[in-house]
Amino acid sequence: MSAGLIAGAVPPVARARGGDLAWGLLTACLAVATAAIPLAHTPTFYFTDDYQAYFMPGFLEIARLIKAGALPFLSPRLFQGGAFLAEYQYALFNPVSLLLYLVLDGFARLDHAAAFFALVHIGLLAGGTHVLARMVGVSRPAAVLAGLTAATSGWIIYWGAITWIPGLVSTAWLSWAAAALIRAYRTPGSVPLAAGAVYLTVASGWPFSDAALVAGLGVGLPLAVWAGRDRRACARTALAAGLGLLLAAPAWMPLAAAIGTSSRQPEVLFHDMLSTPLAVLLAMGVPVWPETWLGFDGLRMHVGPPAQYVSWWVPVALINASRARLNAPEGRGVALLLAVTGVIALLAISPGVSQLRWPFRFLPYVQIGVTIVAAWFVTRDRWAPGRTLLLVVIGGAVALARDPDLLTLQILLTALVAVAAVLALRAEGTARLAILMASHTLVFAILTTIMPVNEQVGTWPAPMARSAYRAPALPAGDTMLVLHDPDAHRTPLAPEVWTALFTELPHSNTPLLTGAAVVGGYSPMPMRGFRAICMWRGGATCPEAAERLAHPDPVTGASTLDLARVVRVAVERGPRADGFAAVAGPGWTRHSGVAAELFERAGHAALPGTLSAGPAGFQVDAATEGAASGRYAVASPGGGRVVWARAWYPGYAATWNGAPLAVEVVNDFLVSAVIPAGDGVLSLRYVPAGLLPGLALSALAALALIGLMVFRRRARA
Repeated sequence: MSAGLIAGAVPPVARARGGDLAWGLLTACLAVATAAIPLAHTPTFYFTDDYQAYFMPGFLEIARLIKAGALPFLSPRLFQGGAFLAEYQYALFNPVSLLLYLVLDGFARLDHAAAFFALVHIGLLAGGTHVLARMVGVSRPAAVLAGLTAATSGWIIYWGAITWIPGLVSTAWLSWAAAALIRAYRTPGSVPLAAGAVYLTVASGWPFSDAALVAGLGVGLPLAVWAGRDRRACARTALAAGLGLLLAAPAWMPLAAAIGTSSRQPEVLFHDMLSTPLAVLLAMGVPVWPETWLGFDGLRMHVGPPAQYVSWWVPVALINASRARLNAPEGRGVALLLAVTGVIALLAISPGVSQLRWPFRFLPYVQIGVTIVAAWFVTRDRWAPGRTLLLVVIGGAVALARDPDLLTLQILLTALVAVAAVLALRAEGTARLAILMASHTLVFAILTTIMPVNEQVGTWPAPMARSAYRAPALPAGDTMLVLHDPDAHRTPLAPEVWTALFTELPHSNTPLLTGAAVVGGYSPMPMRGFRAICMWRGGATCPEAAERLAHPDPVTGASTLDLARVVRVAVERGPRADGFAAVAGPGWTRHSGVAAELFERAGHAALPGTLSAGPAGFQVDAATEGAASGRYAVASPGGGRVVWARAWYPGYAATWNGAPLAVEVVNDFLVSAVIPAGDGVLSLRYVPAGLLPGLALSALAALALIGLMVFRRRARA
């Protein structure tokens, strides 16, 4: 984002904005219509893996909390991963996302809600890419092609829209942020707009978009200064980005504060796992490219477009491009965009660094950048038949050689691309663009039909109707425990068992759909205390977890089962269930469900809310409790330890008659405080660590923006 992106090609703001708006809306509509094609044959296409197990239940719980009048920073229904703001990926400070969560809560089917949310952001990405392309000099029709292609490319669809939905959300806003930063370079009055767009990007919850934004600025602005461009304009662009980052401080500072207490520790180099093979970058024009990845299940050959495929026309446009055009004034912006894209490509093929694991998540930014560059060239140069068809044939032949079992499919797709290339060779201008858009949509339809799932991730055939997630209600403050193996929900089962599986043995965050509070859950950065019961990211546990939960703790003298107020335990059939029965103790009744063994006991806690234990003689005369707070009028003749059936996160604070109390962690992950003797008011409150400093920084950034706006208005006056 620098002078080159600025200098040239497009007259600043004198162009008809209404025309660009209409073309941008057309781009968004075409992308959404194309992306909706798979829903005709696979209604659940946009709902697999983490989108099913982690994000959608969280989105709906956030909507529930908002409708209940609570700040959605914490859900007491989820022990592991219940600190929603510290999880970062829920985008709690993105107002558009929050509004959409409320809309999602009105859907009766989960797959319909997931598709709606994904398609909205595919449209946003297409429109933002169109605007960005226009800012660097791409014509309106070619910018439509760029937006359509970028928003329906392989990574965006098969990773961002299907499983890691924050990747799509933040990438959509990043396209707008990049365009707004270029505008801020050109127009001083656009600094607030650019800061707002950067804010929406950073607040959308995907660290890789943040890193790509920083990398783009880190490359573009120094190059602009080196080229002798307007240093004040470069400084203004950096100021807009910095203010946007500070505006979003309440979104990322709680994450930074929570990382230190997480068991997900940084690694200097992350063993090349899901680091992008160079061939994946080069094969962006081959519809089906078999590639060996070091992934979650080890080294495996994966077939399909989940990562590499962008569109067949992109490398064709680049190979036919006149490089001399980049040296002309109108090409400097595209040249700089290409330089930025190259640096991000290096990040994509590098090993993961620190918390930025799995660097193939940088791929969409590479693909969007290359698509815009190709769109700039596509109508400017004549295409040579020889090199065009040779590229298509070589790509298909090499892909076929990598996996001869795909003979029929590769021949058909290569022939289809060749026909489209021949038609494009015979056309120029808008006619060529129409052919490219039609062929891109056709190949997209074919690929999503023959590959309706991303084979690099898992999916579970869960019930899609929200009404299916009904389970017997638990008394307020009581919880359930789910004990299962990591692979329990991926094991083939009889069809009639599946619906019961997700109400009797709900995994990850799906217990939120049933309304039950669960000692479990899914977190990409789980609190260290859950290691004591060997609970992993998806809520699965080791076979010894039952014994550890039932064992008396040396600090409290009570078991975690008791202090967490567990009154229902769902256990995987077999040795797991027998193991729990052996250590549970008296008072539990056991019966077999359709999909799990269920253990239940009467609620034993006589305390209100989530209070689970107090010292001898402890009485609660009055109590009011919310999702993240509690206030209790209590009597405690001798004083002592009070425990809540709540998971600890950094940010909990307690007071006794207004005086602060130390909050302690007992039984590895439960909240506790020691109160003095006597009568008093005990209060507990959760304010995410890092939130208040983040709000202060955000307020300072907002004041700075207001000051800039006032100063500029006075200067103009």
